[in-house]
Amino acid sequence: MLEAEVKSILRRQMFLQRKTMSLEVVTAGSRTICKQLLSWPVFQQAKTVMGYLAMPGEPYLDDLLIHAIEAGKTVCVPLMGSVYGVMESAAITDLNEVVAGRLGVRMPDPSRARILDPSLIDLVLTPGVAFDDSGNRLGMGAGYYDRFLIRAPQALRAGISWSRQLVSEVPWAEHDILMQWVVTEDRIINCDKRLVWTQQ
Repeated sequence: MLEAEVKSILRRQMFLQRKTMSLEVVTAGSRTICKQLLSWPVFQQAKTVMGYLAMPGEPYLDDLLIHAIEAGKTVCVPLMGSVYGVMESAAITDLNEVVAGRLGVRMPDPSRARILDPSLIDLVLTPGVAFDDSGNRLGMGAGYYDRFLIRAPQALRAGISWSRQLVSEVPWAEHDILMQWVVTEDRIINCDKRLVWTQQ
């Protein structure tokens, strides 16, 4: 079976799993993930953090983003442009700045967005459909994050995932960007054993 077919099958399976999660489970799990991140030295020491505005079924990071803004961090989120598969990082100072974009997905108001250079980002919190312990990530299939992360090679990369999204192996292609950590409601997985984080 071709790698693209395997990814497509896995993506469908994961979407079905997401649909079984009640709003209460998503809300509680999101709070737990945000707590994990708030106590994590990698997040605490990052001055510029790229989060995301969750789609239905994804872990919500709103509480974390609000905390980061209040703590004086520079916070940015994805801004999808007119070119399919390409996104920018837009700085936000208040979640009230976001609007409903394509397909109802929340995003910064394009008419007011302040684009942040990807080379300034310290940590990218990355959503996904499935992850494995080696840091492989299955996205939505359009390659937005893979293209973006190439432009931010200095940024540390953490996948944000439900524990039920962890699988034994995510199909991998040469253009796929590995995560260095995966954060779930249960634990923080160090995927890159060469990377030992020491608090500074």
